[in-house]
Formats: sequence, structure tokens, C-alpha cells
Amino acid sequence: MYILGIHTGHDAGACLFTDDTLVAFCKEERLNRVKNDGGFFNLQSVDEVLRIAGIGRQHVDAVAFTRMKFPVACFKTSALPLKDVRRKVLGQQRERSLASLMIKQQNLNPAAFLDFAKLRSHMGLRADVALHFSNHHRAHVLSSLRYCDWTDDFLLVSCDGGGDAAQYSAYRYANQQLEPLWGGEETLLDQPQNSGASIGLAYAYATSACGFKPNRHEGKLTGLAAFGQPVVAAQIVALFPVDANGHIHTELADNLALHGALEQLFKGLSHEDIAASIQVATEQVIVNWLHALLKKHPAKHIAMSGGVFSNVRLNQLVAELPGIEEVFIFPAMGDEGLPVGACVDYWIASQGLAKLTRDRLTHLHYGWSYSGEDLLSTGERLGFRVERCPDHVEKTAQLLADNSVGAIFYGAMEMGPRALGGRTILASPAQREVNYSINKRLQRTEFMPFAPFVLDVDASQVYEVDERNRYACRFMTITTKVKPEWAAKIPAVVHVDGTARPQVIERATNPLYYDILTAFKGITGLPTLVNTSFNAHEEPIINTPEEALQALADDRIDFLVCDGGLIFPAATC
Repeated sequence: MYILGIHTGHDAGACLFTDDTLVAFCKEERLNRVKNDGGFFNLQSVDEVLRIAGIGRQHVDAVAFTRMKFPVACFKTSALPLKDVRRKVLGQQRERSLASLMIKQQNLNPAAFLDFAKLRSHMGLRADVALHFSNHHRAHVLSSLRYCDWTDDFLLVSCDGGGDAAQYSAYRYANQQLEPLWGGEETLLDQPQNSGASIGLAYAYATSACGFKPNRHEGKLTGLAAFGQPVVAAQIVALFPVDANGHIHTELADNLALHGALEQLFKGLSHEDIAASIQVATEQVIVNWLHALLKKHPAKHIAMSGGVFSNVRLNQLVAELPGIEEVFIFPAMGDEGLPVGACVDYWIASQGLAKLTRDRLTHLHYGWSYSGEDLLSTGERLGFRVERCPDHVEKTAQLLADNSVGAIFYGAMEMGPRALGGRTILASPAQREVNYSINKRLQRTEFMPFAPFVLDVDASQVYEVDERNRYACRFMTITTKVKPEWAAKIPAVVHVDGTARPQVIERATNPLYYDILTAFKGITGLPTLVNTSFNAHEEPIINTPEEALQALADDRIDFLVCDGGLIFPAATC
């Protein structure tokens, strides 16, 4: 069974499952090169995931959507407001949110709103294709459920700026059943959560107050926070009381009132202090929430999803909660991961929870897979200096030891916001100055720390990696402390607070990546290398050979490495 997953909001994208196994994933921005793009129905990424699997639309058996916007032409006329009826009659290419209509009419039946036959026809699907519409936060939660194999009682939580009238969701998995605790379908019917109680929106407002773009640059605040003081953190936390049931409330009327309250608190503060305040407050609010949930529903494991859990420092604190044995953060934790959860939701709805495979992710390489030869031959065609050589691993390690900056182009691009060895910029961690030089070449903010990657056999010797966070560290979704004896030796990957965001790698996943670090360690004695995503500021991570070569031509890097060889700018011949 082929199940196609689609989300068209911000961070739009698509995925494809064969039964309950993910086989392809593509975020829309990787194709159209517009960062965080979305908000429209006809996605290139839909056909891309089908291309990856080698099938067409007529082979799809089911489509799992979020309750997103659909073309007005695909709605039943009786379900539309008058202005949209006119647009439908006139054939205008406008779209309408299914969730907003469900909320307004207090009806969760998508067939009451959408003309399924027209929707299938519009998408070029067979007439018998099943259509499924997943709750926003349930999709988040199910994406993490699919990839954690715990068998005892555990919690699954999601938190973001909002979706389907909720900003928070909590589920309990026990006795092979999934029990919603808060933030389920009730939010679309008669119990919408108060947007004024959204710590996700609060973080977005703080991002804007610091001169950055909300829903895009929140990660910059996480880095900036270490340079400031949390002078109003306690006042922010007071806006978000948590009750004994694990519900977060506020006396603020709505998100506009929240924005106003934060504006007053932030007056006169430096950007560093704003960042520190919202970071510490977010950590405390979420920890308070989890304490309340755990008190009522004891658990040793927590699975996390939703955009708030892209906050790697927060995730570290969750892993350090008393009694927690392991955490997992779905690597595509933001809305780009919703298609995955929607497909899992359809599988459970059609086959039953007992038939859902629950195992661990081993890699995130779900894009179109390019070979080393694809890159090398394209480089030759475009006039770059190409070296096809059997010792490309050793040469790469020596170049890095000599403080050159390279990039690895290996196989398929990764799912999620992190580069993890498929589209990664590499550099030695031995000099702090490399941060400034690479950031200048990439036009990035200078205070942002670089992340490292480390061999599985060395991880716990260099970083505070243990059973609580090792799985999360495979996908760079959590920070850890750096061991004191190593911090001064690898300053390029250590933040001012003494933490790093390591990626723990295994050779089976990416032999080229692993072998380069092994060779670098043999030359320098350093068991870690810089990994920063292969993209310039405000650009999506590169996808194709042509994009990688353009970065080389633009002097973002000094060389490229792939299976079978190295590529240098033509000017260095």
C-alpha cells in the first residue's frame, strides 16, 4: 500500500510510505529554494516523493492530509462562505482552511465540507484512493510514536505555535493503547486552547523583538541566550501557570494580549537579555508542564515533537529530569514532519494500532539519492577541477587538518532541518576563529555556534552522551555538556555555556562521513569535526549537484568531497 502524506502550511512538504515504512520525504523549500515555503496546495514535493519511489499518482492507494487549506473548487458549495462560493463559481484559484470550517461549524467530518471526487480528480488520483485528514497535534505525536520502541508506560508531548486550536498536546502510551490527555479533538469542538497561553508564540514574539524572523530564526535566540541575563524570565513564567492536570493556562485573553504583555516586559532590554529571558522561561514552563504530567502519569520515557522542541537546550533539560531514562525528539519536529505523522495516523485508522511497526530511525536520507559520479561528472561538465582518486578520504582529512573548509555531498538529502552528513560543511574544530571565517563566507550570524559530529566509539569520552540522550544525539536534536578535558581542544564546537549539539554517527549509515572523521582523528588526535549545514544564510540546505557546485563557485567552501573523489574551484588548477 502506498500512502502519500501532505502538509501545505508553512514548512510545506510531502512524504511517501509503503504500508507503515517511510520511503521518501521532501520539504518544498528544497525544490523551489524558498526558505520555509508553504501556504499553497500544488506542491512540487508531492511529485518528488513519487519520483523517489519510482511511481506515479495513479499508484497511490491513500492520501493523508493535515486539515490544511484546499482549493475552493474542491469544497462542497453548501459548506463554503458566500465569498468563497463566488470564487468557486468564477473558477478563481483560492484556497480555504478545512480546520477553520470545522471549528466554525463544530463538525469533524471532512466529507461534510470537501467533495472527495473533485479532490481526487484535481490531484490526478484514482477514484478509489482513500483520503484521510489528521489532527495537527496528533500527527506530531504519531510521528514520534512510530520511531520509539519503548514498551512500558511513556509520555508523548507536542508543543508549537498552534494547530487545530491547540498549542499543546499530551498523550500516554500504556497497555498497548494511546490515550489522549490534553490537546486532542476537543480543541476543535468546544474546548479550544487559549492562544494567550502559548509559550511557542511567546518565543516567536521574542524572536521578532530581537530583530529576527518568527517561525524561522528561533534557533538564533537559543544561541544568543547564553550571552544575556534572564532578567524577566520569572515574570514570563508567571504568565503560564500549570494546573495539576498538566494544563497550561493564563489570565491573558489571547495571543494579542500575550504580545502586549511581552512588549512591556521587554522594554529597555538588550537583545541578549530578551533571548536569555525567553529561553529560561520556556525551559521552566515546559519543565513545569512535564512535572505535572509525570506526577499524574509516571513514566521513564518521553517522546517530543512540535516546533518548540526544536529548542535543543530545552531538550537537554527534559532528558535530565529525575527518573527519565531516555528521550526522543522526532527529527523533523516542526510542521515539515506533519506528513509523516498523518501517514501513521491513516495506518492506525485503517489497520489498528497493534499493526503499527515501532522501531528506531537509523538514518534520515529520504530525498532523491545522488551518486558521487553524479557530482563528479557534473563538476567536469561545468569546468571545475575534478580529482577522481582512491585516497579521497585521506586527502579530505589532511585538507581539514590544514584548516581548509570542505563539504560532503553523499547520497540523499536528509529529512528535517539538520544536515547530518549528506549535505554537511566540514571543518576542523581546533580553532575558534573558524566560526567567524565560515560564518562570514556563509553570511550567517556570528554568535551562532557550530555543531560537531563524533564517532559512536568516542561519543561518551568527548561529550556527556549516555543512554538518556544517545538516540536523540544521532539526529542532532539535543545539546550536551562537553567534557572539560576536551573543551579547550575543540573550541569551534563548544558554545559559551559549555555545551555542544553533537551528532553521534555509525559507519553503517554513512561510511564516507565516518571514514573522513576516522582519518582526521588519526592525523590530529581530535575525535570530532565541525558539522554545519550546507547552505548560506536564508537559503535552504542544498539538494542537487548543481547547487553544491554553485556554493563552491561562490567561495562558500574550499572543496567538495563525495564517493570517488574531490572537486576544487577551476581557478586553483
